[in-house]
Amino acid sequence: MMCGRNVGRKSGFTLIELLVVIAIIALLIGILLPALGEARKSGRITICTANMKQLGVATQSYTADYQDRLYAFTISSATANLLTFPDLIAQAGAGGLEAHSAQAVDIIRRRTGRDNFDQVNGWIPDVLYTHLVLQDYLASRLPEKLVVCPEDRNRNLWQTDPVGFANGIFIPSPSPISPRWPYSSTYEHVYCHYSPDRCDNGPGVTQGTQHNYYQFLNPTGVADPGSYLGRRKLSQVTFTSQKVQMYDNQCRHRGKSQFYYGYADAVCPLLFYDASVRLKKTGPAQDPIVNGVREPFEANGGWDPASPRSTFALNVIYAPDLWETPLRTAGQNSFPGFYKWTRGGLKGIDYDGQELNTRSY
Repeated sequence: MMCGRNVGRKSGFTLIELLVVIAIIALLIGILLPALGEARKSGRITICTANMKQLGVATQSYTADYQDRLYAFTISSATANLLTFPDLIAQAGAGGLEAHSAQAVDIIRRRTGRDNFDQVNGWIPDVLYTHLVLQDYLASRLPEKLVVCPEDRNRNLWQTDPVGFANGIFIPSPSPISPRWPYSSTYEHVYCHYSPDRCDNGPGVTQGTQHNYYQFLNPTGVADPGSYLGRRKLSQVTFTSQKVQMYDNQCRHRGKSQFYYGYADAVCPLLFYDASVRLKKTGPAQDPIVNGVREPFEANGGWDPASPRSTFALNVIYAPDLWETPLRTAGQNSFPGFYKWTRGGLKGIDYDGQELNTRSY
């Protein structure tokens, strides 16, 4: 007796079964993708705060090695010979900000190996490039990811090809293009890190016409800004756990879009002078109601170092370049300076306490 075989039937999935499998896979992807996105976001925040933490620890090390001084550009005409390159020594011989510019370019040349990096005239490196002094102390190879937030897409892109950036291959980029931008940092220093706390009766800096421009004031007739910049000490910080040292002027870690730190709902990582890093809400000058919820007041409003007795904060005009985040509302471009311009400078308080009153300094 022979057993029969079903030779006409093949094993496999029916169309309905395939559709069910595809639907299940799509459902799983829909469930997992948001979780993966949140994990990546958390990872980027962790990297960002770790970067700032390392910079804070390095600050403490620097002050221990250099008699309590905070790192800053300090080359002058008298110390120009400390630089490496003859053309920069000659530039620094003019003193003032030219000496600081020469010091910045000297660091870039030595730490990149680009000996042909052009010297820059008329540059004020103290505002956005003070970190170069700390990177030089750490013997860093430039450009380095340590000084750039993972969410800072433009700077991360510029770092991939600094020479190409100078040739205009990246859009958007600052206008006019300068080869120094790939060596800039996401994290800015507060003004009093390198400048006197106030400038109403002596030299110092105050807010310029835009958010990234400062004015150098010399009411006592001091013509050389280089003679009074970069002379601050860690011991001059009265409230180290409440005074911001470095900050990102963009909120990059809250929501899908990035925006300026001056908005009420901005939450930014901040490095304090005790080397701690905390995510803190900027907070409004008053307590408005946003989406039915009262936003808490967190950051103190700041001051105007040129008018320290004024009870009003110095407003910052945010006029974004194409590579910076746009304004949320077309007419709203003026914001209190907050920790960028702390009342009392290094003696002041930015968070977790009332700011100094007008008779405390």
